[in-house]
Amino acid sequence: MLKKLCFILLLSGCDLPQPSSIQPSFGVSRANTALAQDFMDLVFRTETGQTIPGLLKYQGPIRVSLSPALSAYRGDLNGVLQTIRTGAGIDIATGSNAQIHIRQVPAAAMERAFPTAACVVASGVSSWAAFRRGENQRWSRQMHLQKAAIFIPDNAPPYIVRACLNEEIAQALGPVNDLYRIADSVFNDDNVHNRLTRFDLLMLRLLYSTELTAGASAAQVSAQLPALLDTLNPAGRINGGAARSDNSWKAVIETAMTGSNPRGNRIAAAQRATSMARGFGDHRLVHSLLVYGRLNLRNAPERAAPAFQEAYTLSLNQLGPNNLRTALTAMHIAAVALAARQYDDVITLTTTALSVAKAHQDPVLESGIQGLRALAFRGLGQDRQAASARLDSLAQARYAFGADAARVAAAQAELAGLIPAGQ
Repeated sequence: MLKKLCFILLLSGCDLPQPSSIQPSFGVSRANTALAQDFMDLVFRTETGQTIPGLLKYQGPIRVSLSPALSAYRGDLNGVLQTIRTGAGIDIATGSNAQIHIRQVPAAAMERAFPTAACVVASGVSSWAAFRRGENQRWSRQMHLQKAAIFIPDNAPPYIVRACLNEEIAQALGPVNDLYRIADSVFNDDNVHNRLTRFDLLMLRLLYSTELTAGASAAQVSAQLPALLDTLNPAGRINGGAARSDNSWKAVIETAMTGSNPRGNRIAAAQRATSMARGFGDHRLVHSLLVYGRLNLRNAPERAAPAFQEAYTLSLNQLGPNNLRTALTAMHIAAVALAARQYDDVITLTTTALSVAKAHQDPVLESGIQGLRALAFRGLGQDRQAASARLDSLAQARYAFGADAARVAAAQAELAGLIPAGQ
């Protein structure tokens, strides 16, 4: 489920050509012992903590149907399916007699059924009407997959629709859980990754390997994973354990991220989440610090700046400069530098971040970065570069939010929340 949490991925973009499908390089440089635990938690547990009794997967070719109301996204859908075919080795394509059905749903109805969801996948049904009749089946009560429907509200902006196609199709294939502890995955409710990653494709390739049979027990699957992962992921033949999950932190950070909660409660929750995440020392601390910093930026910038700096330093040291999370933190540090009129620093901080945003085809992040660069170039008196960056920022915003001028304006206003008055 792609959750509708009020976090900080900024703007995004225009009526550009359909993005090409990125084919992530195969393999994950993380210990296979940790990957095995991740796999077990993704496929044998639900987000609500229920246990799934047997391995869930489809048998034979998998076909996907797209609602005519979403026909503008057929190119995006084909790109996602191509990525899954190539990266996970699954026979999946659009076609008749589909098992996975992508449906557009009235936003008000979706809001009533799933108040916190941007989109959702429901098993055992092929339509919203069937779901409303209660024909859907709990994942925890199934032994094999037959059909599923992906529901997307009719007011979802384009970037949300594209993110839903990636995450919900992948989850419809069997990995139904979301885990905050996994840094490089769409199966993570922090919503940093909106396109399938190498990790995601490895999990899908593992699930649909011929050695793992539908309905197999957790014990049976666990016994097979070491040999399978050694074969499928040679890069993971290293020492290391799985990161620790913490449902208490999850509850607190989601309180901080949910925009409908009172602001004071959100700030207190973000502060508590940051303290709790220090026990992890990983990307969850980065995430907590960014949430805390954003919530304090307007009214207490003296608290926001050190939070952003710590998040950036931690992400840079642990994940490296070419990581999407590092690019996100760099954008926030650049905003602080812009406030101090340190224009050269803004350009330096965002140069690599911009390349990362482009490589990940993240128009929201790219638009935000380009907006900051436009202001920095203007401050440096480099008007031509400022105009170019500004145009790209607006183009990416239109690509993410469509032709809706109000949405683009709202995206630009979100950027304005990062920068000082008068810039």
